Amino acid sequence: MKVSVLINTLNEEKNIRNCLESVKWADEIVIVDMHSDDHTVEIAREYTDKIFFFKRMGYADPARQFALEQASCEWVLVVDADEIVPLKLKNKLQEVMEKDLGDVINIPHNNYFAGKQIQHMGWGPLQDLHPRFFKKKYLYFGDRIHDFINISEDARHYNLTDPQEGFLHFSYLDFEHYIDKALNHYTTIEAKNIFEGKKQGYKLGESVLGILFRLFRGFFDVYVRDKGYKDGFRGLSLSFLSVIYNLIVYLKLGLMKEYNTINTREKIRGEYQKITDEVLSEYNDE
Repeated sequence: MKVSVLINTLNEEKNIRNCLESVKWADEIVIVDMHSDDHTVEIAREYTDKIFFFKRMGYADPARQFALEQASCEWVLVVDADEIVPLKLKNKLQEVMEKDLGDVINIPHNNYFAGKQIQHMGWGPLQDLHPRFFKKKYLYFGDRIHDFINISEDARHYNLTDPQEGFLHFSYLDFEHYIDKALNHYTTIEAKNIFEGKKQGYKLGESVLGILFRLFRGFFDVYVRDKGYKDGFRGLSLSFLSVIYNLIVYLKLGLMKEYNTINTREKIRGEYQKITDEVLSEYNDE
């Protein structure tokens, strides 16, 4: 039984070599790149000649189904460029195939933030399982951010329960990285998907107290109920950041609905231009 590894990339030159080194054992490595302008593709060519390109969409999810369509093996392992496949995970996946333990395999993620592994608040290895290893015919991908996996109803699920048989996921390097990638980039995509009806989201028109209560409850759920406090400084930080993330999505969605477009910046720029034209027209009346 053969395995295809799928990796979607965009400017991952600092991560891709380590990732590829950990999946050299695969029968096939498929790279789908969103036209990187660094050395990602150059490095990838050292490991595989199955490199394809997909237009930039701002996030990898829309390109995942395209990557899946390029795979030729029955079994598929999806790996992100900032992830590593330990030997124990590779050996466990071989056992899964040999014993036919399931059709869709949920793999733990050992998530790191700012240099340390996070153990709680939904980031712990067994709290963060993803269906990343599967028989090709049982799964396909959609294009909604963080909600893109569609699994056949007749698929047999199997969970890996040993954290050491999970991915190492080196997510955010520091707070600046999180702010750039999540608080700015991902919140825009999230708001766009809600605005376009691709995803259920926030209800506008709530009272200020209602919004504050929902944000406070979000912090309580992550920090207290999900034991984020046990991760110390990083747990406190991520709990606050998760609240800010939801608030920013709400604010961006509010602007999109007010101006009836996802391109709010251009719409507002146009409004500014109208005001400027009126002011400058006064010079013509002199």
